[in-house]
Amino acid sequence: MNQHEVRTARLRAQIPEAGFPRGAGVASATTFVLLLLIAAFTALYLSTAGPLALVRANDAAGRVPDEVTAGQQRTTAGIAQSVATSATAAAGDLQVATGSGVFDTADDTALLTRLGETYDDWRGIAVYDPAAQKVLATRGEPVPVETLRGVAVANLTVRPVARPGDTPLVLTALPLTGPRSGKLLVVSTALRTTAGDLDEASGQQVRLVTADGAVLHTHGSDVAATDAPAQELLARAATAAAAGQSGVLTGAAVAEKTEKGQERAPVVAYAPVSPAGIGGSLGLSVVAFSRAPVEAVPVRWPGLVPAAALLVLAVAGFVLLRRTVVAPIRRLRTDALAVAAGVLGKPVRQSRIREVNRVTAALERSRAKLRRRKPAPRVRPFLSAQLVIALVALALLGWSGAVAATLGRQHAEVSPTMLSEHGLRVTRSADTLRRSLAEGLTDLQSVARLGKGKEPGELRGMLDRLAGTESRFRSVYVADAEGAVRLLAGRESLRDPGKLPDGEGLRQHNTSGRVPVVYAFTPLPDSKNVLVGEYDVPRMAGLLGSAVGRVRVVDEGRRTIADTEGYLAFSPLSDPALIKNADAAQAGKDARETTSSALVAAQRLADKGNAATLKWVVVAEQPIGSLGLADNTVRSGARVAALLTAVVALLLFAWHLLVVVRPLRRVGDQARRIAGGDTGTVVYPQRQDEIGTVASCVEICRQALTDGRDRLGEVRRPAGAATDETELLQKIVDEPAPRARPQRRQPPHAARPARPRPQAPPRVPARTPEEKAKSDYLSWLDGAGV
Repeated sequence: MNQHEVRTARLRAQIPEAGFPRGAGVASATTFVLLLLIAAFTALYLSTAGPLALVRANDAAGRVPDEVTAGQQRTTAGIAQSVATSATAAAGDLQVATGSGVFDTADDTALLTRLGETYDDWRGIAVYDPAAQKVLATRGEPVPVETLRGVAVANLTVRPVARPGDTPLVLTALPLTGPRSGKLLVVSTALRTTAGDLDEASGQQVRLVTADGAVLHTHGSDVAATDAPAQELLARAATAAAAGQSGVLTGAAVAEKTEKGQERAPVVAYAPVSPAGIGGSLGLSVVAFSRAPVEAVPVRWPGLVPAAALLVLAVAGFVLLRRTVVAPIRRLRTDALAVAAGVLGKPVRQSRIREVNRVTAALERSRAKLRRRKPAPRVRPFLSAQLVIALVALALLGWSGAVAATLGRQHAEVSPTMLSEHGLRVTRSADTLRRSLAEGLTDLQSVARLGKGKEPGELRGMLDRLAGTESRFRSVYVADAEGAVRLLAGRESLRDPGKLPDGEGLRQHNTSGRVPVVYAFTPLPDSKNVLVGEYDVPRMAGLLGSAVGRVRVVDEGRRTIADTEGYLAFSPLSDPALIKNADAAQAGKDARETTSSALVAAQRLADKGNAATLKWVVVAEQPIGSLGLADNTVRSGARVAALLTAVVALLLFAWHLLVVVRPLRRVGDQARRIAGGDTGTVVYPQRQDEIGTVASCVEICRQALTDGRDRLGEVRRPAGAATDETELLQKIVDEPAPRARPQRRQPPHAARPARPRPQAPPRVPARTPEEKAKSDYLSWLDGAGV
């Protein structure tokens, strides 16, 4: 290493340069790595078979769409909840009856007669003495009380009872008090479900299974005993449901051929029946079986071409930035260090990049002044670093736009099976809502019958139970002939005062306002009063959850009554597809449609009965993007890749602009000013990177032009002063401080405030050249962080 190289290395060691994230080449390297990761994501994730297609061999043969299995699971969970509601219906009736005083009579026969006339859906009623194992009184069908033998019934208890070839029964046992203490009132009711009409073409079947795996009841098509794979799936599902689990099993390995040659696979969904508010456990599970069409999933890789294009852009942009931005800056740093170290015999290499050329030309003029020679000819720049960075960022943004406009906007094809499943879920949701409204009216009718001959105040206990925290009613009250509220339970009534309709039924009170008011009403026997129950609309909307997507209930004028996603009351439907299908359902026609963005289905609430007077329609729309189709996965992945690339492009441009281009321009302006003869302003190295090193070298050249060439080669040696910064600082410390002038004591009479006199501005003594050089050097040291 020659002397010039030693001096340059020594100066280089005195100027600090920090590591990541500083540095002229850090931005291009970081964004290059990020683009490589996005390219890998694009290649692997943007495939019709998913990112794991390379390791999932069964995808080539096909699989059941995820939306079909998820819909089967939601349907099964809804049926399980319906079974639990049906099983506890009699328990709720008994809780209301306990507050009516009907148990005050000592005659068991009279008690059972009164209850049987009130609750006509009870199959049988009995008063049972478990100690003597004897039925004391009975009404209706025989009650199988023998199933309660050996069972300690301390509170309200529900137990299922199987009946071969018929709907299973539910026994509800209520421990009696008072004179009947120790005895049980046992009610038998039929266990109902909302499975509705099942699709025979897909071989649908719904089973009620006990905890030990025994089938309590089946509904739908039969599953052949010789179908071992299907029977195995059903057994596994029953075992999992008995443990309180819910899920879905797919037997893709046993797909069978239909008449049309389409493959189908068995799908088994399961969910436990979990009633609340009763003693004991039903120990039941719902297991649903069907055969779903298998969609062939060809392993296509539409993301390979975009990934390859992004890889080319990433490599080209990286090479372009390194050659036109990073390399000229590092070459400039090398030449600037040589000039600042006193190696003046070699001219500064000029650059074709405009921002770098301004610094190289200024350094070359400074070198020539220090040598007292003519500077080397200046090379004319033809390219801007900012333009290069902008071009690279625009290329990446163009790739993002192209991917978003092609793969990011492709439409997925929805099979007829999915549309049919969506329509069935809407039908079940409508049926659930209809039954809830009808059961609310039935509850009011039962209370009215139990309250026959009583004053309104005597109904307080039953009304409080009807308007409990888990009730379908927000308020229950007794109104007089003019509609005024006489006895209220629950929250305040929202119905405007006025005469109620004649008879009994369901009504929608308003078509505008803050909240829809829907109520059931029935007259009290032997009275002019009417029993009214106002439904809780948010709870009503919660019953629609079995249909996926956004589900709305609209009235005859297409005004929204309930919505699963929040809404403005009575807001009209605006989507033409929703309006079309709502009108078709209102007319009793089939209302199912696949639009470009969603599955739409509508179902009239009721064709007959009390709920038919409402003239409501249930409308549901499910976005196609939520179906989990292969094309949806590609579209979602394309949008993610496009967004990430756009963010990286903006990051690349902003990072280079703020860290490279603008600081380089600032140093260039200062270097040109110094080369032009203005050497009175200190150049501060504001960054600890290559550009900061160049700024430090420019400052050394400025001091050399001011104080002579002896200033070159050392960062810390002041010009024309001490040979070491320690000597300079010691000299500053050793200077004696000016002595303070002693204050004159004022006489006592001078304590009075004197009139203020105008003072002249303080005189600033002129600084000597040595003091000025000292101040400039200390300021430079502070800016350099030395």
